[in-house]
Amino acid sequence: MTYLLKKSEVNQTLRAWTSKAHVYAPQKVQKYAQFLPVGEDFELSVEEPHNTRFPPKALFLPQSETLLKYNPQKRELESAETPDQPRIIFGIRPCDAKAVTLLDSVFSSEDNPDPFWQARRDQSVLVGLGCDQPCATCFCTSVESGPFDRSGLEAILTDLGDTYAVEPLTERGVSLFENLTVASAETTQTIQAIQEKATREMPIAFGREGLKAHLDELFENEIWEDFAKSCLGCGICTFLCPTCFCFDIVDEVRKSTRERHWDTCMFKVYSIEASGHNPRPSRRERTRQRLMHKYSYWLDPTGQTGCTGCGRCVRYCPVGLDIRAMVRKSVATPSEVPHVD
Repeated sequence: MTYLLKKSEVNQTLRAWTSKAHVYAPQKVQKYAQFLPVGEDFELSVEEPHNTRFPPKALFLPQSETLLKYNPQKRELESAETPDQPRIIFGIRPCDAKAVTLLDSVFSSEDNPDPFWQARRDQSVLVGLGCDQPCATCFCTSVESGPFDRSGLEAILTDLGDTYAVEPLTERGVSLFENLTVASAETTQTIQAIQEKATREMPIAFGREGLKAHLDELFENEIWEDFAKSCLGCGICTFLCPTCFCFDIVDEVRKSTRERHWDTCMFKVYSIEASGHNPRPSRRERTRQRLMHKYSYWLDPTGQTGCTGCGRCVRYCPVGLDIRAMVRKSVATPSEVPHVD
């Protein structure tokens, strides 16, 4: 069943949801949009063709969070409380919702689930906004996704002009929208045409067939040195990436807490071992690590590419490094590994 939600009624709908859950939606902050709590006065920002600058992974993996507390009076360790409030995340783009499912493979493993991540996931309902006009930096169709990918979503919206078509995908999604007007069969056909057109017209950035094996064979190739020459090592690409999850754990003595903070493999200090040895001593190795992790290493345990094609690393790189061009150049670089026919 597909429902119709008038754009003029979206703010009212979001405010109504706040009576039963914390509601987050893209809102303007200076020149950019980011996910913030919905209050009485808020400015929804979902009209731009691209996603928010700051990835919504921060709603599940905060930039900083307390994992453990120490009570000096009792001389006891105290676990930090896990979130227990229901949340509705409205307007998340399909690439970002899929990124959350990819991070599930890291933080929701059966053997060792992260209690903080899991609590937030269990309490969250993701309402997606499909991309009927994907921007030039997006390349989701090149990484096993698409502008209307349903992965991780409870419902997905399609822009019809003055109205959003709402397709609930789960029971929780239905419960949010079941009081709306049902779309006609003609409207449903229009929705399908919009979604197919957006997917069809998005250019393929690079081919995936044999990509992992080829990258593995280029491990010692000088191509990584060429890429690293332009890289500043600032880490913007990883901090704004919806699937990067490097973190550091620090004991804050003055606060008597153990905290987890975002980190990045693009920083030299990240990979320094206790012995002082650094297996990634130069930007060459760190640039290789970033690209190989997305398009090779992630496939080993999950069978999925660790990139959703959101385009943030392309759009916000201060020196204009384009990961799509890096992959294409890698594919065009002959392998130096001999093959036996």
